[in-house]
Amino acid sequence: MLLLDELLDYGPEHVSCAVTIRPETLFCDGKGVPAWVGIEYMAQAACAYAGIPDAEAGKPARICLLLGARRYRAETPLFAVGSRLRVVATLTLRDESDLAAFDCEIFSSASQGEHSVARGDIKAFRPKDVGAVLRGERI
Repeated sequence: MLLLDELLDYGPEHVSCAVTIRPETLFCDGKGVPAWVGIEYMAQAACAYAGIPDAEAGKPARICLLLGARRYRAETPLFAVGSRLRVVATLTLRDESDLAAFDCEIFSSASQGEHSVARGDIKAFRPKDVGAVLRGERI
């Protein structure tokens, strides 16, 4: 499932993506998207970060797996319809097996300016053979 609308910016250690919450947005109940979906927004931003070098080299996208989230805290119970969210993932750790950790934050744009609405840390893994991982094989 693809929940983010666009890639805004990226660099050697960060990526910034966006999503606008609409009535037809996946997980929207008509009023908004539950804030717990923010963890998946963060995971998808991290996956976008991991896939940028492949995209630039003309290679197909690979699946990334969310391994876990820590210290996720949302300042609101839902992301309201009409909100434009900017999701920033900053790389904090990456090893040779493509296991990575990111410090993430979600910002919401409003008439008063942009403000933080959620933050947390995620760990993700981008295996070379996702099928083998899902079958429980050693890689």
